[in-house]
Order: sequence, then C-alpha cells, then structure tokens
Amino acid sequence: MPRPLRILRDLERGEWELIDARPARALHPLVVRYTGWFERRATSLQRRELPSHYVPLIINFGAPIRVSRAADASRWDTFGSFTTGAYDSYVLVETDAGAGGIQIDFTILGARLFLGIPLNELTNRAVALDDVFGRDGLDLAAALHDAPAWDDRFDLIDRAIVRRMASARPLSREMRWTWDRIVETAGQISIGSLSADLGWSRRRLVERFREDIGLAPKVFARVLRFNHAVETLKAGELRRLSDVALDCGYYDQAHFDRDFRAFAGVSPTELVRTLRPDGGFAAEA
Repeated sequence: MPRPLRILRDLERGEWELIDARPARALHPLVVRYTGWFERRATSLQRRELPSHYVPLIINFGAPIRVSRAADASRWDTFGSFTTGAYDSYVLVETDAGAGGIQIDFTILGARLFLGIPLNELTNRAVALDDVFGRDGLDLAAALHDAPAWDDRFDLIDRAIVRRMASARPLSREMRWTWDRIVETAGQISIGSLSADLGWSRRRLVERFREDIGLAPKVFARVLRFNHAVETLKAGELRRLSDVALDCGYYDQAHFDRDFRAFAGVSPTELVRTLRPDGGFAAEA
C-alpha cells in the first residue's frame, strides 16, 4: 500500500541513505516506524543508542553489526539480524562499510506482544533474531531482502506483524491500564498513585510490570521523561537547558543532568554536540 516516506541522503558524499515509513494504521499503537537504511562508507561507524520507549528489531542485509553490553561498554556482541528488550542504559552500536537493512521500532508494549515472551528475559540485552523466532525469523529476513522495493518490504512487515499479533497473548487489563497511564502522562505520574488506583500493593505492581515490560514502572517513567527531553533538544530550539528540564518534568537542572548521565553517559550539552544529520548520536562526546 502507498505510505508516506521520509528519505534522507548524504548528498555530498553518498555515504548513507535512510527511508522512514509509518506502519499500517491498525499497528500505530504498537509500532512506531519502519526505517530502511544503507551505508556506503569506507570505514566503520559507532553510534550511541539511548534507552527509549521503543524496542528495535533489526533485519540485516549487509555486514554484521556489533553491540556493546549495557553494563560494560568494553564488551561487544556481533549480530546479523537481532532484536532487544527494554534498556535503562545506553549502548554503543558499530556498523561496517556496506551495512544495510530494516529497523522496526516497536513500542515496548508492541514488542511484548510481538515477541510473545515476558520482556524481563531481555532487559538490557540484544539477541539474535533466530534465537527468538527460529526458522520464521530467517524466512522473513530472506523475503525482505529479496523484495523489489521499499514499499513492498514495508507491506510485507505489516502483514507479518498483523499475523503474529492476531495470536498474541494480551497483557492483563491492569498492566495495560498502568502502561497507558504512564505513557499518557509522559512519565509524570507517581507509582504510589497507580498502585492505589489499582488497589494493589506497590510491590505487586512493580513485580508484575517489570515481568511484562522489562523495567520497573518508575524506571520506565524516567525513560519516557528522558526521551521527551532528548527529542526537545534534538528539535534545535534555542532554549535554556533549565527551561527544557522544567518543561519535561524535572525538579531542577541537577536532576536533569543526573538522568542524562545515568541514561546517556554524558551531559545534555555533550549529547547535543554529537547529534548527526540522520538524527542519531555519534559515540564520542
């Protein structure tokens, strides 16, 4: 089906190309975007990937991709096609010349349904696609590689996700309500009020949410607030950092800086300095 595309190219050197598309309308609450990409550089490139409200699934058409461990950036794993769970720390991702493929950005809720396993098994981890899906994952990757055009690939992904979601075990009503409340408030809601509204103990809420989503609800709320701040900074408006901090729900500048250090490993100013033309962040501050 025709769909809006955003195409970004490195016009001067031709080193990279990105093609963004929206998923089918029925998938919008569960899937954020599809991104096709090619890199034609002569050298490898490292990026800083930040914890987010979405979970990527990478179908790789080119050279292997290296991903650092969340707990130890000096240790790396190498993947073809892979997916991850939710993260509460940044990782470094390295791609070589000739890299390319498709990235499917699920919301964490969408990933929970699509992957069909509790996400606490994947917290702060990347795993090979065939370890999760077996032969089905390999067949999907092959079909996407052989499709004649990007629209055909995106249509193929739509159908694959719809089929799998049709048989997914839904979250409990309580967990879906908790997810919705945290997302609706951009993370600016107390966990105490959520547990009180549910009539649950705080401990029960935290344990159930962490099992399904992979992060405790308070950490997930912090990640959402951090994402909001990062997107505000990426928009490039000339605003004081203290104003951005307050607008995004931080108590003060010190609170703002602490979360950036915890989630990105650098200060807000250092992170903005590494912003790339494709909207990602270079690894070096």
